[in-house]
Amino acid sequence: MRDASGRRRWVLGAAALLVAAGVVVALVVSSGPPAGRAPVSTTPTIVAAQPPPTSEQFGANVGRLFNDRSYAPGEIDAQLAALRDTSASVARSDALWEATEPAGPSGGVHHYDWAFDDVIAAALAAHGLQWLPIIDYSAPWAQSIPGTDHSPPTSQADYAAYAGALAQRYGPGGSFWAAHPELQPEPVGTYEIWNEPDNPVFWSPTPNAAQYAELYLRARAAIDAVQPGARVIVGGLTRPASFTAAMLAAAPPLREQLDGIAIHPYAGSPAGVLDNVRSARLGLDSLGLASVPLYVTEFGWTTHPARALDYVPEQLRPGYIERTVAALGHLDCGVAAEFLYAWVTPERNPSDAQDWFGIHPPAGGTSPDSLAFSDGLRAAATPGATISLCSR
Repeated sequence: MRDASGRRRWVLGAAALLVAAGVVVALVVSSGPPAGRAPVSTTPTIVAAQPPPTSEQFGANVGRLFNDRSYAPGEIDAQLAALRDTSASVARSDALWEATEPAGPSGGVHHYDWAFDDVIAAALAAHGLQWLPIIDYSAPWAQSIPGTDHSPPTSQADYAAYAGALAQRYGPGGSFWAAHPELQPEPVGTYEIWNEPDNPVFWSPTPNAAQYAELYLRARAAIDAVQPGARVIVGGLTRPASFTAAMLAAAPPLREQLDGIAIHPYAGSPAGVLDNVRSARLGLDSLGLASVPLYVTEFGWTTHPARALDYVPEQLRPGYIERTVAALGHLDCGVAAEFLYAWVTPERNPSDAQDWFGIHPPAGGTSPDSLAFSDGLRAAATPGATISLCSR
């Protein structure tokens, strides 16, 4: 995630946004599992990995639409309609623990305010988009470094409880879909655990493979307890081979429980992105993980300012997007999904690179970038020759 500022960006008036958008929402407070359902286990148990998906998913990151405070419901609706028109079928966005459980459990009982997550689930479902939630970061009361939401949680069991509750609500047959019969359900099938845990910006102050491995296993067990068959993937890694090796060394049972590993192969060119995907695949293969699929959950370029990390001139970006998106759909690298970063960003501050990763105009319409993305998706989804990148 190309936001190195550590700023929190989440909507405080989420319930009001849903009402304004015409979706009825109620505050949902959880005092335990639904009647008749066993309590969620937060103790890591061995649950065999799911088989790789049989087809690849294509989509984009849309977190700024929900995490910022600058998009009105109508603007969110228009942006997601435009994304769906590209033939994208899935969207990646944060399921912020801090927004849903701002206060810690009382007497061992968790109380969740689902307004923020409900906005995302409702908006995406209204446009036939499946949600890939990133379960992040530490809630204020669970921060191991007070005031730093990107520090690991003090209680992995509490994080896992939130992960399980999220699956109860938004997975197949979840309580959110039962409460909103006006929506065509788009249940969550894949959950991403944290974002870039191998990056000190997002796991502060220092990444810790052993801590993260336990967090992943606990969250995966909690999700599986309420949604057997869900895929739970390692949060987007910037150094996938070395960090995964360290996780396996710290937690050997992890080897049999990896549903997928997300990677962020940012590079200065399409060839660089593909080379990073190849390096990740070969690195994981060398660890005996050839059957574990890759999820390319972020890649992209900013157009301002010059010399920024991942900068590319505006006139070159459409070609970069189309070529990379198309190629990722035909690699022999076991890629299960690809998500461009990002669909839309505000385009306000010329000196802030984060404002210029978006490929779709904030005010609507089209752009050479969004048209290139659409063309790339069509090429990626069209049957064609496999690109021999990882087996050569």
